[in-house]
Amino acid sequence: MHFHQPGADPHAACAAVRHSRARLCARIAALQAQSDDIFVQDFPAVVAAVEADFRREEALLEHLGDACLHPRRADYAVVLCALHRTLPQIEGGDVVLGRQVADALLAVLSLPWDAGTDAPLAPSAGTRHPRPARAARTIH
Repeated sequence: MHFHQPGADPHAACAAVRHSRARLCARIAALQAQSDDIFVQDFPAVVAAVEADFRREEALLEHLGDACLHPRRADYAVVLCALHRTLPQIEGGDVVLGRQVADALLAVLSLPWDAGTDAPLAPSAGTRHPRPARAARTIH
């Protein structure tokens, strides 16, 4: 992460978000273990929890001046759009769709949160570095 705010602690920010994500993942896993009736009943509350967590993450990143705030907001919007598009069907009893959405949501929220930021990562020993792609040649 790259913060513009002096004194910002990227490690504390990442730790807070990872902790929040871990709680959401545990909640989704618990939801998946429920019977179909309970799953359908509790799914909207999970969507609301995801919305609330994303709002808290955005507020934290905005406060700290994270340079990746806008791309993250776009990612959050994609996830929330998918949840809101499928929510009426799930509330209507489409448990198969609901469980698929919950699986996908769990996969997305389980991704390393600080991946894709501009924080340098040390390559492991023996790691091959891909060569830059060559520019396409124009044929006249």
